Amino acid sequence: MTEYVDKEKSASFKDTAIVAHDGVVDEGYDIYAQHVGTIKGEGRTAEEQLGWERKSKRVAGKFDLYLLAMMCFLVGVNYIDKAALAWAVLFDLKTDLHLVGKEYSWVSSMFYFGYLAGQIPSMYATAKLPLAKVISITCMLWGALMLATMGCKNFSQMMAVRFLLGFTEAPLVPSLVSYTALFYTKKENAVRTLIWGAMQGTFYLIFTLVAYGLGHIKNTALKQWAWIYLVLGLISVALGVGWWFLPDTPIQARFLTEEEKVIAVERVAENMTGTKGHAIQWYQVWDALKDPMYYLSILYVFLAMVPNGLSSFNTLVISSFGFNQFNTLLAGLPSSIVSAGSLLAWGIAARKYGGLRTLGMVLPLIPAIAGISAVYATTYGNHPKWGRAFCYWLINSYAVTWPFLQAHIGVNFAGHTKRAFVYGSVLVVFAAANIVGPFIFPAGSSNYSTALAIILVFFCVQAVIAVLIRVYMLWHNKRRDRLYGKVDRKAEMEGALEGLQDKTDRENTAFRYVY
Repeated sequence: MTEYVDKEKSASFKDTAIVAHDGVVDEGYDIYAQHVGTIKGEGRTAEEQLGWERKSKRVAGKFDLYLLAMMCFLVGVNYIDKAALAWAVLFDLKTDLHLVGKEYSWVSSMFYFGYLAGQIPSMYATAKLPLAKVISITCMLWGALMLATMGCKNFSQMMAVRFLLGFTEAPLVPSLVSYTALFYTKKENAVRTLIWGAMQGTFYLIFTLVAYGLGHIKNTALKQWAWIYLVLGLISVALGVGWWFLPDTPIQARFLTEEEKVIAVERVAENMTGTKGHAIQWYQVWDALKDPMYYLSILYVFLAMVPNGLSSFNTLVISSFGFNQFNTLLAGLPSSIVSAGSLLAWGIAARKYGGLRTLGMVLPLIPAIAGISAVYATTYGNHPKWGRAFCYWLINSYAVTWPFLQAHIGVNFAGHTKRAFVYGSVLVVFAAANIVGPFIFPAGSSNYSTALAIILVFFCVQAVIAVLIRVYMLWHNKRRDRLYGKVDRKAEMEGALEGLQDKTDRENTAFRYVY
């Protein structure tokens, strides 16, 4: 039932809200404060409230039309840019660059050394700079470096380019997760994150076929593998140019009317995480370091990302089943179907039943654990290669967990500096785990049983940590209800204003975890 208050009380609260801040406020603060008396049921009739909800859906639809497609292209292109190495290795990259021993593993890992080095400037960029412009410049730079990869002649040159690639891509994930949270409500956030997350598998499927075709280009000045980098580099630069023209916040969206801009701010204000601020508040770093959720989240990331070594070795693992180079590409395609299909299925479920964040961080691991167990168990003996390939396809269901983790971070950490620090920490661990991942695969081997066993253990522990995260959030929400009372309509409005004053989730007494 909607709670109503009289207009005098509402006006009084609004006046208080406008002067309550201490000077460190969000871009959307004044808009929200000026309209706080008429938001989602306050001072509205039931008919007016229904009209507001229709307008809110229309605003979300405009964001889907103008922004979501670009998010999808960004994630898809970014993923296949990283997957390019796994395709290139099938077309004599190791031979042409004279890579021996563990050098291919080092080439794979060097990207994440650059990623690691880029985290401090990445945190600064995410906290202070316009997000769409950060994404645009990042995309154009990594596209240029993809083109530069074509000129690599040896191990040292490839290592340098891979380091710079990682460095330039460092701001992408925190910027995109923050960008999604700027435009969508908590309920909408998880679904949109899953939609753009599904583009990893979708684009991998499409561009595996492109790589298959490019691999047949012979007798040209460019090597077979260089054609892959040429096409992906040009696409990346063009995408970066497109992102330059997107709005950095809802207030700057030229495709919204003035009324719709107010509604856009009202919608996300109640996430209690704000829209966009420009001041770095160092106390929020300490707030994060005292938060148990911070440590659980980064531990989950490490466990999830070490198995990501498969992304550079997946073609080599599949070829070890007995496929040639072109059939290896085709045999790997269903992995992308499993990945994209799982993400879309979970997106539909999240839209129907709610965010499902922590469930999405554990349940997709079940088919992945089953698949990798079967591949490991059939390492020795004369087992059908297509049967092993089928089990291998199931492993990619674990890809669902990463977008759910990103959605969890996007709405469960408030305060611009705190969230930027958490993203930065997550990506430091992300990079460290991805550095480790390729080295669990033995060099020059056709037997990857040890790596598969390690990944199996990591999947199992990852599932346990996801359960612990859910239990902690349930306990924390009940504890806050006991201390501060249930969150009613007035508390929601006060909490939204706290979020727009750049307060952290631990400072804001109305904040509750979304699980």
